[in-house]
Amino acid sequence: MPYSKAHKQRTRQIILKHAYTLFSSRGYSAVTIDEVMRDSGLTRGAFYAHFKSKSELYKEALTFSAFNTSLAERKPAEISTSAWLGQLLDQYLSVAHVNGERPCPLAFLATDVVSRDTAAKTAYTHTYQNMNKLIWHYARQNAPCTEQDILGLTSMIIGAVAVARTIEDQSLVVSMLSACRQQARLILGGI
Repeated sequence: MPYSKAHKQRTRQIILKHAYTLFSSRGYSAVTIDEVMRDSGLTRGAFYAHFKSKSELYKEALTFSAFNTSLAERKPAEISTSAWLGQLLDQYLSVAHVNGERPCPLAFLATDVVSRDTAAKTAYTHTYQNMNKLIWHYARQNAPCTEQDILGLTSMIIGAVAVARTIEDQSLVVSMLSACRQQARLILGGI
């Protein structure tokens, strides 16, 4: 009896989740299809029912992860836009995020995606553009900033998380994240 569409979709989501976890921690080249499938609790043969290649999996995992970050969550109705932006910044520029709690593909794959194919770079670009659109959507409601300010802000926070992942001195990481939160709040009108 063939699997239902819902079962196939759940299986695909499991593969994407495990693939992104592996790619974000070790990079494309260091991850094998066998590892992804083993971590997913599935066989290598099941991989080809969902993806044509490791490259396609990488692209799809990047897109999947963007929809599963805290930034992709809807703003709760009871929270003001300014408070929501403040919470998002605090979560994004936190040690927990740097250490991999709900990792952002933009920061965690920033250097890895450079050597990938056009499809992966396109997915990365769309993810970055969507991040900017979302922050701009919230920021323009209360902050005296421009879309250019948002480009600077997102580049700064993505870069901060990417750099913080490489630094072993935790006090430096904490200081850097704090400084970036402060600068981000200034860009957003002091939220």
